[in-house]
Amino acid sequence: MTMHSTPPRSDSRMVPRRRTRIQPVKIVSLDRTFLEDGTAIDRSSKGARIGRYAARHLPSQIALYDEVDCTFQPATLVWTRGLQIGLRFTGPVVAANRAEILRLTGRYYAITE
Repeated sequence: MTMHSTPPRSDSRMVPRRRTRIQPVKIVSLDRTFLEDGTAIDRSSKGARIGRYAARHLPSQIALYDEVDCTFQPATLVWTRGLQIGLRFTGPVVAANRAEILRLTGRYYAITE
C-alpha cells in the first residue's frame, strides 16, 4: 500500500513532457545515498516519469541522479502506479562531484555498509 495517489486519467501537467531515449537514472535520498535504479521514460522541466525495477518503499522527498549528465535534481514523489513513479522537481539541477560519481557508478554502488 502506498501513501501516494494515482494520477488522474486526464492530463493535468503544467508543462508538456517529452519522451526520452531510455535513460538510466538512480533514485537517491536527499543526502545522495543510493536507493534504487530506474529509467527515465518521460521528462519535462517540472518533473519526470520513472520506470523502476522493484516496488520498494521510497521516501516522499528524493533526488534523481542522471547517469548521462552526472547531475542531481531534488524531487517530490507525486504518484506511484505499479513499477512507475511520477516526480515533481523541487529544486535546481546540481552537478555531481567526482567522489559522488564514483560512489554511484562504481563497481559496488548498490552495497551499503
